[in-house]
Amino acid sequence: MPTVSSTSSIDVNSIVSSLMSVERQPLSLITSQKTAYEAKLTAYGTLKSALSTFQTSVGALASASKFNAQTATSAMPSIFTATANGSATIGDYAVTVNQLAKSQKIALDGVPNTTDVIGTGKLTIAFGAYAPEVVSPATPASFTANPDKAAFEVTIDSSNNTLAGVRDAINAANGGVTATIVNDGSANRLVITSKETGEINGIKITVADDDGNPTDNTGLSRLAYDPLASNGSGKNMSQLQAPLNALLNIDGIDVVKASNTVSDAVEGITLNLLTTSNSQAINLGVASDQTKIKESVTAFVDAYNKLNDTLRNLTKFDETGKSSGKLLGDATARSITSQIKSVVTKVVDTGGTVTSLTDIGVSFQRDGKLALDSTKLSTAVANHFDDIAALFSTSAKATDAQITYLGNTSKTQSGTYPITVSQIGSDITNMVGTMNGVAGNGLNQELIGATGDASEGLRIKVTGGSTGARGTVTFVKGYAAQLDDILDGLLDDDGILAARTDGISSSVKRLERQTDAFNLKLTVIEKRYREQYTRLDTLLSSLQNTSSYLSQQISALSNN
Repeated sequence: MPTVSSTSSIDVNSIVSSLMSVERQPLSLITSQKTAYEAKLTAYGTLKSALSTFQTSVGALASASKFNAQTATSAMPSIFTATANGSATIGDYAVTVNQLAKSQKIALDGVPNTTDVIGTGKLTIAFGAYAPEVVSPATPASFTANPDKAAFEVTIDSSNNTLAGVRDAINAANGGVTATIVNDGSANRLVITSKETGEINGIKITVADDDGNPTDNTGLSRLAYDPLASNGSGKNMSQLQAPLNALLNIDGIDVVKASNTVSDAVEGITLNLLTTSNSQAINLGVASDQTKIKESVTAFVDAYNKLNDTLRNLTKFDETGKSSGKLLGDATARSITSQIKSVVTKVVDTGGTVTSLTDIGVSFQRDGKLALDSTKLSTAVANHFDDIAALFSTSAKATDAQITYLGNTSKTQSGTYPITVSQIGSDITNMVGTMNGVAGNGLNQELIGATGDASEGLRIKVTGGSTGARGTVTFVKGYAAQLDDILDGLLDDDGILAARTDGISSSVKRLERQTDAFNLKLTVIEKRYREQYTRLDTLLSSLQNTSSYLSQQISALSNN
């Protein structure tokens, strides 16, 4: 039989491609869903970042120190400078600096060379206050150890028994003194200086001398310095500078302090004494720092507006649908917006005249942003300074002057709580009492609100007074403090934001698994289609060849 050329009867690739396009249509839907979910995840990431940034801002403003800003101004800053922490009483103070606090300095008699051997043994360096003998009434001299400053020991052996070695060994011990060597032109003298000023930080050096005599003026005992001993017999170093207290007078009251940094003379004020004032009273003025307060309020408004911009962009509606927010209509985004706005629109019971943002010139605009009226804010700061801190931060006021507010937790609720005391606390006994009618937890002089009560975590200190009813403590959470608590919940690992993103992530993973499974299914379907149409093509080609052959034979018979 003659060979008949054959060609493919059908376009297998084209047919299979068309059929697979139909088969892939469900996959396109899955891909679209996955893309939409991923877009939402990105949007939630943007939202979470914005909320976190907002919390950083409001968290800083939740502290009353941001609003209880004060300036402390010395009329002569060359005499002393001052700072106020916000709790000081506004007004003027007359400060006279009569004496600066100084550190004690003692020195060893000079030796020719820093390499000269001094001796070996052990030095014990202690600290305290020396009181000289009083003739009438007869009182012997005394040295009272400083209970807050531990003594320390320095071992001197053959490796460090030179003048320079002793200096280095004392400094290496890192105790309460420093040691230096001063060359006075004819000899080298070891100078030991107390690191802290004040009479209570005077130096006492006891020597355990390897030569057996701890008080003579030879060997290591040359460094002995007992202020109660005789010169040359245990008081062998000489005093270059006596330890001195700072002596000052504030509004007619004499004040004695061990340091030139005085932070506990006038509540809320720290003085840095620089020199004496030659009996002249220097004015110290304490005033509200209005600029700082305005900066804090402005920072709150700016932080809220940045968050508002993010929320609006994520949830906005566009009629064309081309630029609508990725979280348009999203219930979680709506809930977050509602929770935050519900805080800044409410009234805060500060116990004063200022109880809302509008009272200090902050108001909502049509676009949801906050606007600040600087003139109204200035008036509020000038007339209601104390209320502004309570409007934003956590604060508490006690009706009893001997009760002070120490702190709270996120579970502490705003309210007024009666206080009763059954036992006044001390360093060795715990406070016993109730807060809001419920037994509180006592810790020394502190009383802490009980777990489960509205006062939970509220910490107060009772410094004295009688037992029984002690008035009330009114606790207030301002805007920044309330927002900080809400944001803690929103950004928590178990919060609604995490729950929503976890749900979307699970959906994305589910769609990815569906995609993988569907792609495997498509591979099988395509293989089946290709095999079917390849067989069909082969069959058609065979029939076509047979037909051609028969036609040729019939034609040949006809010709014959």
